[in-house]
Amino acid sequence: MKFKLAIFDFDGTLMDTSPGIFATANATIESLGLKPEQNPSVLARFVGPPIRESFVAVYDLAESLLDEAIGRYRAIYDRTGRFGAELYEGMDRVLATLKNAGCRLAVATLKSEPVVKQMTDHFGLTPSFDSIRGSDPVLRSGKAAVVRQVLEDLGIDADDAVLIGDTPHDEEGAAEVGCAFIAVDWGFGFPKGYRPASPAIPVAKSPLDLLTILL
Repeated sequence: MKFKLAIFDFDGTLMDTSPGIFATANATIESLGLKPEQNPSVLARFVGPPIRESFVAVYDLAESLLDEAIGRYRAIYDRTGRFGAELYEGMDRVLATLKNAGCRLAVATLKSEPVVKQMTDHFGLTPSFDSIRGSDPVLRSGKAAVVRQVLEDLGIDADDAVLIGDTPHDEEGAAEVGCAFIAVDWGFGFPKGYRPASPAIPVAKSPLDLLTILL
């Protein structure tokens, strides 16, 4: 194994959560009396970045409505949206193979921590991971802070860890922390055929590519 720890982003990397996220975003907007967005490529901006940024980018929502929209979004997502997801094909094999090879596994996401833990429980993923961390409005925000919390949980140095993700937020977070990064192009942040600025960053084109890169 090249690393002691593999840290997975959640949305768009580990799981395809887009059906639940897209439906929740539009339901929130409709509840505010505004027009929903029908283009999936536009709605994809809700996967990965902080939700406040997403409401502005997708719907050009006024600052005065953001707090209300975020509250409604979270309530709707908690009721129904969070379960509109599925593990990417081949990811179960990736997790099992890495674990059998002695690599520790973790989740680091900008999704709220209680929600991501409920989801990993619901989909039977919790036993696969040594640490599952999300954002917290008081304790930590931003990808780097979440990744640092995972490293602290497990007592592993950044040099011995790799972050796997599908957005520039993931790439920037890895750089800030000082851990390695693998970009995946099956998610929502990086386009197919994406080439990182640094040639040192590998790109996985399918979940099983991760095994070739990591083992």
